[in-house]
Amino acid sequence: MQRIKRVLILFTVAALCLLAVSCGSPSAEPEEYTAAEEGGEMRDFTGETVSGEKFTLSDQKGKVILLNFWATWCGPCVGELPAFPRLVEKYGDDLCLVTVNCGEDKETVESFLTENGYAFTALLDTDYAISDIYPTDGIPYTLIFDRDGKISHIQLGAGDADEMFDMYCEAIDPLI
Repeated sequence: MQRIKRVLILFTVAALCLLAVSCGSPSAEPEEYTAAEEGGEMRDFTGETVSGEKFTLSDQKGKVILLNFWATWCGPCVGELPAFPRLVEKYGDDLCLVTVNCGEDKETVESFLTENGYAFTALLDTDYAISDIYPTDGIPYTLIFDRDGKISHIQLGAGDADEMFDMYCEAIDPLI
C-alpha cells in the first residue's frame, strides 16, 4: 500500500511538472517576429543609449522616425553614417533619428562615435534583443516610420553618404 502511494505521488508530481511546462505563461517564450513590411505597424521596444539613458520607440510617435541597424565592422554601415547628422540638421525636431548597434560592446561603439564626432542617438543591442524585433538578412537596415507609426520605407544595404542622404530625404520629405 505504501508503495502504491509513492507511485501515485510521483505520478501526480510528474504530471503537474509536465502541465506547468506545457502551459507556461505566454511571456516565458520570446515572440517570433517576421520581416517588417511597408505599411506595417511599429513594433515597440525600449533600449539603452550609449550614454546610459533609456529610449522607447513609441515615445517618438508624432514624429517621423528613421531607425537604422548597423555595426562598426560593416563597411556600408560606416559609409552611410555621415548622412545622419545632415538629416538631423535638415529636419530638426520633426525627425527622430535613432541607430541600433548590433552586437558590439559599449566601449567599441562609444569609441567609434566619439572618434567620428557623431552625436545622434545610438542604442546598444549587445544581445540582439532589438534586432530580433525587426529581423533582416543583413545590415545596414533602415526603417522609416510616418507620424502614426506605420512603416513607410525599408532600406536594406547602403551606398555612400551622399546617395543615402538623397534617398532618405526623398522618403522623409512627403512625411514631414
